[in-house]
Amino acid sequence: MNTVEFVCPKCEKDNLAELSSESEQTIICEHCSHSISARLSTSMQQGGKVDRCVICDKIRFYVQKDFNPRLGLLIFALGVIFSYHTYFLSLIIATLIDVILYKVLKTVTICYNCRAVYRGFEEDPTHRGFDHNLAMSLVEKEEKEKRPETVTAKT
Repeated sequence: MNTVEFVCPKCEKDNLAELSSESEQTIICEHCSHSISARLSTSMQQGGKVDRCVICDKIRFYVQKDFNPRLGLLIFALGVIFSYHTYFLSLIIATLIDVILYKVLKTVTICYNCRAVYRGFEEDPTHRGFDHNLAMSLVEKEEKEKRPETVTAKT
């Protein structure tokens, strides 16, 4: 099952939509009924690689494990807190839990622009982990495009 988890551009609430194999489909927000016209590429229709965001139509993505990072920090923090009393055995257990979760959990593809999360698609080897420099350059580029050009008067 191929899905996209996204924030509605109108009401800004989380949504989860199942994507069919049709090239064009409409995604309806569960909260405000706002409709989003989604176009799936040929690759995405066949469950292949995500190459174009169906929400914002951008082409920049990163990948990460489908795991809540806060839960990972909590597991590690508990390992640290109890490390003195367990002679550091809790740190070893926390590390083992982390390694097991890393091996077991699947990878999701995330859009840099709208943060839409794609599950059930094939992983694209050209998509890497989150790149802060790329994210900042994309934000700067978007802000620059939104700013009206200032006209300077010649004197």
